[in-house]
Amino acid sequence: MLTCLLFACLLQGQTLQLDPGKILSQVIPSAPPVAPVETISQGYLYLEPNQMRFEVLYDAATVLAWAKQPIPASLDAASQKALTDALAAKSEEWCRLGTAQLGKGTFLGASIIKGKPGATLPFEEGTALPVREAMVGLIWEFPLPPAPDEVLIQWSGTLNQFSLPIRIFYGTKSETVEAAIGGPPLRWRAKGKLPMPGPLAAVPKISLLPPWQVPAASLIWFTGGLVFFLWVKLRGHRLPGGAVAFLGAWLLGALLTWPLFVVKVPRGLAAPPVNETAAAEAILSPLLRNVYRAFDYRSESDIYDTLARSVDGELLRQLYLETLQALTLEGREGTRVTITEFSAEVMAVKENPAGAGFVTDCQWTALGTVGHWGHAHTRVNRYTAQVTVAPVKSEWKIVKLEVREARRI
Repeated sequence: MLTCLLFACLLQGQTLQLDPGKILSQVIPSAPPVAPVETISQGYLYLEPNQMRFEVLYDAATVLAWAKQPIPASLDAASQKALTDALAAKSEEWCRLGTAQLGKGTFLGASIIKGKPGATLPFEEGTALPVREAMVGLIWEFPLPPAPDEVLIQWSGTLNQFSLPIRIFYGTKSETVEAAIGGPPLRWRAKGKLPMPGPLAAVPKISLLPPWQVPAASLIWFTGGLVFFLWVKLRGHRLPGGAVAFLGAWLLGALLTWPLFVVKVPRGLAAPPVNETAAAEAILSPLLRNVYRAFDYRSESDIYDTLARSVDGELLRQLYLETLQALTLEGREGTRVTITEFSAEVMAVKENPAGAGFVTDCQWTALGTVGHWGHAHTRVNRYTAQVTVAPVKSEWKIVKLEVREARRI
């Protein structure tokens, strides 16, 4: 019915004004009121590597009352969509965050959440949900520069509240603040509180073979003397000063010009053979660790640039897509897990049949956490794979990866 309403307005050339009450009245049938439910108005600010994520939860009954709609006993799929669409249409501009000055972030939309703040529960999309168990969540994302002095928070959204309690999560700690709705920005001191992202893991470098030292000036003198000697002989002339004097001058000139113009010719990489599991693990483990560290960044270009320090060739895009999928919570509006613990083990190593480098049979475990709707999600993945590592421009890089088993622990 909502689609028909939009289509009719377009046919008549009218501008559609999104009124939450009118939208919901077309979808949510009137129902006798039910007993009052717990009022929920709670904000969460997650300060993560390179990103601030702001989330707000309201109980569904409060949102329905704000939209001037009766409160039914439950919300079916159509009612849920109408409710989130109505709130999203009005709330995009409610949140402003920044470090030096307030800015507009990326609004990810509204969604229906089951449970209570800090104790959300999964439920199958499209199923009816009792209003008593339903909340509506809003999410924004903002960039976070390293080591800011403070974080500015301004909230202008009101559903009949005068202030919004906000819990700020940073590292393993959290604090509670309260922002006046429509008031001046709240300034939260961040200096010295936010953990600094660690540097990328160090990967053993590959030294270059000493270049060939080519005495170009001496070779030119020697070649010129040889050409002159052959020319004189072919013409039947005598050598100036005789053969002994010419030979002495020729060799002395070659000796004196030896250090004058020396050209260095590269000889390539001195990649050592890797035959032991310990040596292979010392190279592979930091490479795999840095693959996950690349996803501490948020922009695609930054992720690719960091991945390229550990991965080469066509594997780069494959790992980007597969790792991004593995680190994103299903149905969580793109919320990404941050890897906090990582370990790898090489069980076997052999020479690379396709060229330089080595091939390993290995397994690794990645443990990650992410805060969402007031509580932490933990994800542990274990992989068994065959990984090929080869020297590329004086660095070890992963050039081939074949996952044989992936398990969620």
